[in-house]
Amino acid sequence: MPPPASDRRYTFPRTHRLKRRRLIASLFDRSRDDVHTVARSTVRLVYRWASHEEVGYDVPLQVGFAPGRTYTTNVQRTQTRRYLREAYRHHQHTLREALPAEAPPLIAMLLFRGRPEHARTRIPIDVPRVLRAAAHMLPDRPASLPAD
Repeated sequence: MPPPASDRRYTFPRTHRLKRRRLIASLFDRSRDDVHTVARSTVRLVYRWASHEEVGYDVPLQVGFAPGRTYTTNVQRTQTRRYLREAYRHHQHTLREALPAEAPPLIAMLLFRGRPEHARTRIPIDVPRVLRAAAHMLPDRPASLPAD
């Protein structure tokens, strides 16, 4: 049973951040059939189940963040990444509580695909929508992990 809303912690520790290049690359490998995607307006969530050995930590979920490529300055890219991280931090329980018990870790990337000037207004609306949609799409029990 998930903790009540008043007992939730809205932290995002480093162990929950997706940083390994090999895992990130596996999310964008078009030859894999175990990668799933959910999109709502300007935000896309790409995810797949991984093994504990791949992830390296005993965490239920690791998430990475990426803005689009249409940015003219690094300041805009960094701001968008911060907006994504902050929106995820506030709504992370939507996805975490939907994960099946005893499931392998889920790795995911949140991608912003809108115009840079709309990031501040669209991300707080679209991130909760995409997390709810992904939570409804998660299976009760993930299929066995493919051999890498």
